[in-house]
Parts: sequence; C-alpha cells; structure tokens
Amino acid sequence: MMPHAQHGPYVGRLLTASLALLGLLLGVALLWPSAATAHPGTLDEYGGHFDERTGIYHYHRPKADLVRRKREYLTWITPSTDGELRGDVASIDRPDAIWVQVPYRPAFQDLVPLVARSDRDDRKQLVRVWFRFVSPEASVTLGREYQDWFRKKVTYELDTKLKGKAITVQFHIYPAGRMKGMVLVGEENVNLWLVLNGWSYPVLTDGDNPHVEQFRKAEDNARKSKTGLWERVQ
Repeated sequence: MMPHAQHGPYVGRLLTASLALLGLLLGVALLWPSAATAHPGTLDEYGGHFDERTGIYHYHRPKADLVRRKREYLTWITPSTDGELRGDVASIDRPDAIWVQVPYRPAFQDLVPLVARSDRDDRKQLVRVWFRFVSPEASVTLGREYQDWFRKKVTYELDTKLKGKAITVQFHIYPAGRMKGMVLVGEENVNLWLVLNGWSYPVLTDGDNPHVEQFRKAEDNARKSKTGLWERVQ
C-alpha cells in the first residue's frame, strides 16, 4: 500500500489542475458568443446578414465583383459628400422628401455611416432624400387650414407622379446626415417640376444651383399662370 500512497499528492495536484483548466474553458465558452449569436441567421448573397437584435447589417464575406457593381447604383463625385444615387421611389409621406429604395445592398451600405439613422431603414434599404433648392413645406403661410391642405396636396401629387418610378438623385450629404438632392425621372427634373407647377418657391441660397435660371423662369411661369400656391397670391 505504501508505493501507492506515494502517488497521492501527485494525483491530487493533477486533478486540481485539470479541474481548474476545465473551469477556465467553461468560463470562456460562456463569455464567448456562439456562432448563432455572433452571426444570427444565414449569410445572404452579398456575404452579410441583418442583425435582428441591433437592427444593423453586417458584412462577413465582401466580394470583389459586388464592389464593382456598386457603381451601377452609387457613383461618388466627392467621396462621402456628393454623388449620384440610382434607386426606386418606395413611398412619400411629406411634401419635401421621398423614400428611395436602393436595390443593391453594397451600395446602400456605403450610405449607412453618412446618413442620419432617422433618414434610413437599414432592413428595407431605404434612404430619405430631401428635395434640394425647393421647400414646399415652407412655401405657404396663408393660415393653418390652407397649409394642411397644401401639404397633403403636394404629397399626393408627388406620390401620383413618382411612386414606384426608377430615379436618379444628384445628391449632397450635409454634416448632420441629411441627404438633399435633385431628383430626376429620366431627363425630367422633379425639383424644377415642383416650382413650375406652383408647389414650391425655388430656394436659391442652398448651395450652388447649376439650374438657377431655369428655376427662376419656372417660378415666373407658375406666377403668371396662377397655378398651385400662386392661385392665392396677389
């Protein structure tokens, strides 16, 4: 029995060390997120997934061909500030902005860090674009009742004209995260259309407007024809 007793302390130390190692491994396992937690859901065709818990999209396997295709939907003129966006009008809930659905996830993801959270929907790939050089919301001051009517009327006209249409936006992103732009349907300038139909005054102090003379002429035509807001202006 004595020879076996000599191994007692060694076995005890080995057992203690093994238990300590097992405890350490269990602790790490509990603290380290599982694959299901770190990567909830399966990866999509772009090599990423939408995190239901945080509401944020994550890339895991970006692909070179996806980066090249982004240019079909998003072209930068001045990085992170000015460019052209191509998408579809998803909805219109106010007279001075539209919601644009960007069909290509990698292009939309480039805008996420630049556009305010309140002006985008990461799940649906929507970004709110505010009309530049016009402001239907601030164009009428003839009493609350008329303002409410005018606001709804312009929203309706925009919805009828634009919803579901493919558009190009020549945009500028401001420091606060607001994207403002010139909205084009084919060759038609929708911002100019708003002025021409009397749905807005032109705003000529919001940066350099390359079409300033066209906007002034459109305003003159709307005033002379007494259309839109000019119907009540003497």
